[in-house]
Amino acid sequence: MGSIGIRLRHAWLLAAALALVLALAACGGSDDSSSTGTTTSAEPAAAPSAPQAPAEAAIPQAPSSVASAPIIPEAPAQPEGTMMERPAEPTGAALVERLVIANPAPGTESNNPGRDLGPLSTFQVRPIYENLVGFNADTGVLEPQLATGWSVEPDGISIRFLLRKGVPFHGSNGEFTSRDVVYTHAQITQQESTHPHRSRLRLAVIEEANDYEVVFRHSRANAEFMRMISEQVGSIQIQSASAAGVSAGDPADALGNQADLTGAPLPGTNAYQFVSRTQGQGMLFEKVPYQHWRSNPDFQELEFKWVGEASTRYAALLTDEVHLTQLAEDQKPEAEAKGMVISTGKHGAQRVFVGFQGVFLDRNWGTYQAQGTECGYAHCDSPFLDVKVRKAMNKAIDRHLLNEAYFGNKGQIMVMNHHRPGAAYHNPAWDENFESEYGFDPAAARALLAEAGYNENNPLEIEVQISTHAQFGQSADVLESLAGFWQDVGIKAGLDVTDAAARRAASRGFQYKNHVGFGATFSFDIQGWRVYNSHVSPRGSSLELQETRDLIDTIQMTLDLDEQTRLMRELGDLAYPLHMGIFLYWIPAELVYNPTYIESYNFPGNISDLWTHYELIKAVRQ
Repeated sequence: MGSIGIRLRHAWLLAAALALVLALAACGGSDDSSSTGTTTSAEPAAAPSAPQAPAEAAIPQAPSSVASAPIIPEAPAQPEGTMMERPAEPTGAALVERLVIANPAPGTESNNPGRDLGPLSTFQVRPIYENLVGFNADTGVLEPQLATGWSVEPDGISIRFLLRKGVPFHGSNGEFTSRDVVYTHAQITQQESTHPHRSRLRLAVIEEANDYEVVFRHSRANAEFMRMISEQVGSIQIQSASAAGVSAGDPADALGNQADLTGAPLPGTNAYQFVSRTQGQGMLFEKVPYQHWRSNPDFQELEFKWVGEASTRYAALLTDEVHLTQLAEDQKPEAEAKGMVISTGKHGAQRVFVGFQGVFLDRNWGTYQAQGTECGYAHCDSPFLDVKVRKAMNKAIDRHLLNEAYFGNKGQIMVMNHHRPGAAYHNPAWDENFESEYGFDPAAARALLAEAGYNENNPLEIEVQISTHAQFGQSADVLESLAGFWQDVGIKAGLDVTDAAARRAASRGFQYKNHVGFGATFSFDIQGWRVYNSHVSPRGSSLELQETRDLIDTIQMTLDLDEQTRLMRELGDLAYPLHMGIFLYWIPAELVYNPTYIESYNFPGNISDLWTHYELIKAVRQ
């Protein structure tokens, strides 16, 4: 049955599909995966014994002659032992002392954000911790937080951080120093860590210049590093080394007493401190009993409740048991009609797309010469090596119809994956030419397939991996509808319902050559290109092309922001006609709150529709 038949067959599922906005899964596994983004499926974290991706191919080093240059100006110096002045207490008490947020439970519950969690699951402990680098909710730029400033070292790849003085840890655990940075880094990079950025952060060794100055000595350039460790992504949330029992004389890799669910998280420096956790039910935090150096939350207490069902969260919101939550698409208009406020993230949007699996650079590639296959790819017979096939599959899809059916018309059509709309590197010509290059045109799709050698007697055969994504319960229906569109133009599209664990192993082993799979990510631009379209692990989920390989590698070792912008534009112009994926939509992050208790929330949306910047939730006052 064609796509029309599939859409009709699933029409009764539309309301349910739109209601299935599930919990964000933890970015697990020992491989470095997308962050902000960004799990690519609802699959659980890989066990330590799971098949590992091949070793990363070598990336050229940045020239050693690059001069030391500041990335940002240092923040104004503070007198030693003092704190930055925080905002004064607003007049009048908050209408309620405890702010209650309901959310589906994280994929992994843990008190250790370094060893056990990733950017999508650390929201459960984010109220406790701060980062070296902040993320401005108004401007969307990186800014000083526990670091007052930073600069590139003379080697061109290492970064020196100046640390803020006089910042206390919760409880009687002393003040923040370089030792805590070393300890936190050791947590993430230890062998037992399942943090998705473990392998990337292992490329750096921390040098303690003094108590308030550290240098991340990189073995190779990492253009993602600043955003990766910042509040935008949240990979390095500073924990107290002293509370872990790590003394100043311990070696850099000493791990001390690591937090687990039998106790409390290690102390942090943020404006809320830990009170209690009830496993499977939620967590409670309270405002620190002293003047915090940076922020002054309106609410005395902050509570997370783990509530999986959207209908239960909605009922709790209407009965004042919950003040802020996520709702399903079909519930949002009704909630708004009942007086609730829908808040949209200012600086982020989840993007959804479908990846071509089968075009992987030869797994022995490492010296920029093909080793092992004539074509330089793992599968020389993959149909996706032909750009006409990739273009035909794009032009077979009615994106407007899918947007209406499954995304409530909220999706902004994606014209270039990884390149956010409005960025300095965005080329307006991509928008102008999108309909002719990617737009719905079944006749053109059939003609392209014929030019590629496919017809009724020799149909293109592909496998569509049917999976339910953690953030988009409607993903399975979207994939079935895509299969229908492709069937309409003569493609023989099978539905692959392989077990998730088996599929993950096959993907890591580069076994697929004609499969397509759903992807959803919040990863930022440079990271997105590495994770989904490069020869650097993790690999196996999307297209890797020889045409774009060198430029992606160059961007990976470029620390100058202006040069990054120039190279990203060059990469986009190169990739646009190559049809490197089935581009679908940018989906805005949205939250729903009760204005009886919450006056406003300057919601940045930098980690999908999960919680950050809690201090910006403003209370209605008596």
